[in-house]
Amino acid sequence: MSLLNQPFKTNNPGLLSCCNPPQMLPFQQQQQQQQQNRQQNVQDELLTGQDKQKKQEVDALLSEAMNNLTFQEREEQQEFLHGVDKDIAEEKDLIDNALHDLDAHLMRIKNGSVYELAETMNAGYVGARAFRIMFLRGNRYDAKASANQMLSFFELKQQLFGNDKLAQDITIDDLDEDEEKR
Repeated sequence: MSLLNQPFKTNNPGLLSCCNPPQMLPFQQQQQQQQQNRQQNVQDELLTGQDKQKKQEVDALLSEAMNNLTFQEREEQQEFLHGVDKDIAEEKDLIDNALHDLDAHLMRIKNGSVYELAETMNAGYVGARAFRIMFLRGNRYDAKASANQMLSFFELKQQLFGNDKLAQDITIDDLDEDEEKR
C-alpha cells in the first residue's frame, strides 16, 4: 500500500514543529495590527450610519452567542471554522465507497468537460486511485464536492498549461522563466 493511501497520524507533537508558523517579532505584530486597523477604518468609512448600526448589532449578537457557549463548544466551533474539527478514520470501506460515489458523480457531470478530454488523453493519470483520494481527502470525503473540484482543477490546468500538459503532472520544467522566478 502506498504512502498516499495511508492516513497521517502522529502522537509526537514535535514532529510537526517544522510546520508551525514562526512567532512574530513585536514590531511585526505592531505592523500587522496597524494594517488591520487601517483596513477596518477604510471599511468603516464606506458604511452609512444605518449600516454601522446593523454591523454593531450583528457583532453584539455574535459576541453574545459565542460568550454563551461552553469552552468545549467554543473550541469545536473554532476547529470547525479552521477545518480541523475531527479526524476521519480512513478505513478501506470508507475509501472504496467514497471512490465509488466519486466515479458516479463524475459520470453524471463530465460530459463535454475538460475532465473528459483529460480522461481520453490519459485514463491512467486521471483515474489513478491516489490522485482521486487526494481530492476526496481535500473535501473530507464528500464525493460530489470532490467531483466538482476535479472538474475545476482540469479547467484551470488547461488554462494555465494547455492541452499538452492536461493529463500529466506539472514539473518545474513546464514553467517559463517568469514563473520560475516567482
